[in-house]
Amino acid sequence: MKQVLAALALLGCAMGAQATEGSYFGAVAGLMATDIDGDSPFNAGARLGYNWPSGWGVEGEFTTSLSEGSYDFDAYYGSETVNYSISTMALYGTYRSQGDVYFKGRLGFLNESVDVEGYSASDSGLSVGLGAGFNISEALNFEAEYTLVEEDVNLWSGSLVFRF
Repeated sequence: MKQVLAALALLGCAMGAQATEGSYFGAVAGLMATDIDGDSPFNAGARLGYNWPSGWGVEGEFTTSLSEGSYDFDAYYGSETVNYSISTMALYGTYRSQGDVYFKGRLGFLNESVDVEGYSASDSGLSVGLGAGFNISEALNFEAEYTLVEEDVNLWSGSLVFRF
């Protein structure tokens, strides 16, 4: 039964309106969910990309924390709250299925920078994302996505994408 449902989903993705070709830019915002107990940072940023009629494309994205995350930890001299922010810069290969309502997948290389009260560190590696979107008009889409930034950091985001 699972194989039949998967085949129907793939067939549904392959049918529908022709994918839109061309360049696009967008604004993205969302919660940078971490495995740290406490508040997660809220990030916003921009993306720029190009789609071919086949649905395949390329996309660059930058995000930074608008509001910092925080966590409390117990130290020898008492409890302390530490604030941190996360910035990301990534380049993805993307695929958007056909139709006014579509699925999106992306796989690429991401650089993440974490700043903890003046101390910073960065890490790079593979990143993967899944999402869904719908065409508001010929030039405007809304997309909701999940992106795995690294093992213990995930971005749950929404974006408005303007095609030109």
